[in-house]
Amino acid sequence: MTRTRLAVCVCFVLLWVAAPVLPQETSTPEAPVTNIFTWVEDGPSPQQSSPSAAGEMGLMDSSGNFSKLLDVPAQTSRVQFCGSEAVSPDSTLMAFYIGLDTGTLYLMRGADAPQVIDEVPALTCLGSGGFQYSPDSSRLGWIAYEADAASSEFADGFLHLVQASDLTEALVYENVIAFDLANEGAAFVSFFTNDRSEADEAAVFWWDGNTEREVATLRPDESCRYTSASIAAAPDGNLLLLIGHRCTSGDTRTSWQLYRVNVADRSATLAASAFAEGVFASFANTNQMMVLPGGDAALFMVPDGITANTVGLMTVNLEDLSTNEVIQRQGVAPTLSGTPNATPVMSPDGRWLAMVVTSINNDNTLNVIDLNDPTVPPIAVSAGSRNDVISTMAFTPDSHRLIFIAGSADTGRNANNSLVALDLNTGSDFRIKRGRFAPGLAIAPDSSAVVVMDYQVLEDEGQPPYLNLVEVDVETSETTLLFEGATLVDGAVTEQRFALPLRWLP
Repeated sequence: MTRTRLAVCVCFVLLWVAAPVLPQETSTPEAPVTNIFTWVEDGPSPQQSSPSAAGEMGLMDSSGNFSKLLDVPAQTSRVQFCGSEAVSPDSTLMAFYIGLDTGTLYLMRGADAPQVIDEVPALTCLGSGGFQYSPDSSRLGWIAYEADAASSEFADGFLHLVQASDLTEALVYENVIAFDLANEGAAFVSFFTNDRSEADEAAVFWWDGNTEREVATLRPDESCRYTSASIAAAPDGNLLLLIGHRCTSGDTRTSWQLYRVNVADRSATLAASAFAEGVFASFANTNQMMVLPGGDAALFMVPDGITANTVGLMTVNLEDLSTNEVIQRQGVAPTLSGTPNATPVMSPDGRWLAMVVTSINNDNTLNVIDLNDPTVPPIAVSAGSRNDVISTMAFTPDSHRLIFIAGSADTGRNANNSLVALDLNTGSDFRIKRGRFAPGLAIAPDSSAVVVMDYQVLEDEGQPPYLNLVEVDVETSETTLLFEGATLVDGAVTEQRFALPLRWLP
């Protein structure tokens, strides 16, 4: 699906006409617009917030003024977007999560006060698939996973589909592993278990907006079970199902199986299969699949066995079912405990996919894949020296650039990193600013500036660094202080606090 943002220019023309000279009225300058959705709390950093202090979520304007929208409970460890699809395709809605390993799912409309929509595990908001909007933004859905899902062989829970306009519930279904929300309805997969809690049946459903019906039923080989699933609706009306399969006897390696499901005649055909080098871990988002632009191919992940959340990336041609390897191994995928490197992001127009590829020596490289033709080698940019990381990355709203932070993962006195822009038209990158930038950034709606947290280091080595929130102009590198992360008293750092930007609202 292609998402397009139109920038409207309102131009004023001053006409010189003969007219009497009238007394001039004195006008009061308008206050800056509050537009940066931010988490503010006492403490050195989001990873070291004060255990006794409650934080606040709200809007910060271009002068650093803050307007609170809701409280963040004390001891909160996770304040984050709800997965990689947290912003609706029309940019009017944003979903985010506040809590620990379980917490609250909120929905925000524009700059209005956020609404509570469910209490869910953090797993719901991990990576891609647990939370989605329909392409036309009319519906949204999420899986409220079981409390023990992250420690089970497979993660399942209740699927909730609601109308975006008023949050009225359209569908609730249990035992759901994966779903894909389309304008016309939704596809989803439920696992059913035997008396050993092994998934020995996978049911594929299509919901047409009113009624769900089972369009395919799969069973594993003898002495085998299913361990994960991902599903996507193809433009021709068929469904693509990627499923993990593992046996207790014979060859016990995990295999991935790709099925094409015909909704009309309720049949499933095995299109491709191979052994994976690793297993599908329930606490890592390593079973992802998507139909590529044009609808003639699909992209999917396969665990590589090196770590629980590193993967290979493959495509399958939907006409002849041939597969192609895009990234062989060690692409960094999301995991519940977090990673030093950023996890995959997609450009707003749906053309580009950015993924960090690591190595056993911790040499990290940014790969940006053109989804219009994944067979073309990715644009590759090194994180720097060995052990340097790419901690944060985000595409500009116009999809012309990728902004990322690359360099040392240590934000201490002797370490530094850089804010970098990659031009996707030319494949060239340039440094916007050197600093000691912490993970997390927000990009202006016109793509001209970035808001980011930057550690300040004093000459006195006995004083800790503290986090300022700054706005950086992408072209000129001009920096504006929005929020100061400490109070200095006689050269000593006191009252440390931070402001983490989540999104610069349109």
